[in-house]
Amino acid sequence: MAWVTWRQHRPQLVAAAGLLFALAAAALGTRIPIEAAFHRESLAACLPPAARTGCDIIVPHFEAEFGGLVTSVRVLTVLPVLAGLFVGAPLLARELELGTYRFAWTQGVTRRRWLLSKTALLAAATVIAGAAASAIVMWWRAPYDILEGRISPSSFDIEGLVVPAYALFALVLGVLAGLVFRRTVAAMTATLLAFGATRFLVTEFVRPHFLAPLHRVVLATDSGRGPGDWVLSDTLVDGGGRQITAAREDLAVTHAQLAGIDPHTYIVTLGWKRLIAYQPAGRFWDFQLLEAGLFVGLAALIVLVTVWLVRRTAT
Repeated sequence: MAWVTWRQHRPQLVAAAGLLFALAAAALGTRIPIEAAFHRESLAACLPPAARTGCDIIVPHFEAEFGGLVTSVRVLTVLPVLAGLFVGAPLLARELELGTYRFAWTQGVTRRRWLLSKTALLAAATVIAGAAASAIVMWWRAPYDILEGRISPSSFDIEGLVVPAYALFALVLGVLAGLVFRRTVAAMTATLLAFGATRFLVTEFVRPHFLAPLHRVVLATDSGRGPGDWVLSDTLVDGGGRQITAAREDLAVTHAQLAGIDPHTYIVTLGWKRLIAYQPAGRFWDFQLLEAGLFVGLAALIVLVTVWLVRRTAT
């Protein structure tokens, strides 16, 4: 089965290797000036509890200088779904669409073994590729992660254990879609939609509650953001703990301006504070393990459903 899998999926595997090589080359070429600027400005000295002067200027300048590159790296969030679109979806859909499954499943290998063998081999390659891509991105983003943390979605989704877990989930999701829809294009479309919906639901509604958020109360003029923390909510409240509406805040600012008082100072004198709900930066690997485990578990469930369905597919 290994030889057959290689022969049938050689273009996808070669393309994946080429994509990884291009990613590594791009990371190497762009990381050098970032690292040079990081050390030249001694940005590590700006990390708490350091009290180096000028950090409020140096750090934003560094972030702005390479902000375009950091933003462009976000496109790598689409990499895992490619495994489902171009490897998983055609695996069964192409056989069923062309009718070649009749030949493949009558050659002394049971359809269950055929499916599990091919899926396992492709899953291993997918996980290795996903882990390699994640390692490259983590190495490239290291200076930014030191300054900004990596638990917020902007970096969490493209680093660590979740990347190969996403890719594995996309792969088996594509296999199931191919079996259900029996057309390659339809299976690819269903895979893309189901993968995107699942990722959205987990990111927005599940991940923030993997562990109970912590809370912090700070002055109204304080951002309340710790280094690398993922802020879930930032609410302005009065002395009684009631949320300040936007209209009430605007009224206070207008009153301060008419009275010739600095609005920030005036808001502090009113006793207003900020209630911050956040996930601390130190929970990054805990969240990585939890989310990776969730997607691996979903992938295992999908494999079981696919095996159950394929045994009932007419030959």
